[in-house]
Amino acid sequence: TVILEAQHKAKFAAVEAKMQSLKEKATGVSFNAKLDDGLYLVGCGVRKKAIINVYAVAMYSSPTALEALTPFPTGKQKKEAQVALRNAARTFGPSSPTTSFVLEMTFKADGKTIAGAIAESVKPRQGGSGSDVKELENLIVQGVEAKGGQATKGTIFRFDCTEEGVSVSVDGNTQGTVKSAGIGCALVDVFMDDKAVSPQLVNSCLDTWCGKDLFVAV
Repeated sequence: TVILEAQHKAKFAAVEAKMQSLKEKATGVSFNAKLDDGLYLVGCGVRKKAIINVYAVAMYSSPTALEALTPFPTGKQKKEAQVALRNAARTFGPSSPTTSFVLEMTFKADGKTIAGAIAESVKPRQGGSGSDVKELENLIVQGVEAKGGQATKGTIFRFDCTEEGVSVSVDGNTQGTVKSAGIGCALVDVFMDDKAVSPQLVNSCLDTWCGKDLFVAV
């Protein structure tokens, strides 16, 4: 137990030494290197619709998820690295219980439009009941309604994905949690599977952490 605890601390120290804030190039939006609850920035990207940059998005996760990328050399074996990261980010085990996505709007949209777009991406990836996706959609709409009905430029959505479900907050105000076993994995897949809505996010994650040595001998 003492050795495991020492390894755990060493892993966190290795990540702390290498973590960095990132600026999303297409939108100019910057993301902090670490969230208040200790999750680390994996990478950032942009969600585009035709020529419009709708939002900048960042993924945050645990050192265990980052460690999944360390065996892959930078710029090589990208498919394998993407699969390894996706698996690590959606396993939701004791060492990596949460993966979070932070979205900052760079284009104005009403609540129903942005909620509908996210729900449309989650639905085919989620094997459970459609009512779970509807609940997710409602929480997003509710959060946007509370700020006047428009997700204006600079509006920040946060989705915390766990084994239990997905928690939603809008501009720091928690809206609630969709409690459903598969929806956390489905939301991770929206951003991390082979049809990811932001290929730039996937590439940023790989470019930032592939080949970084996070293995520490204790």
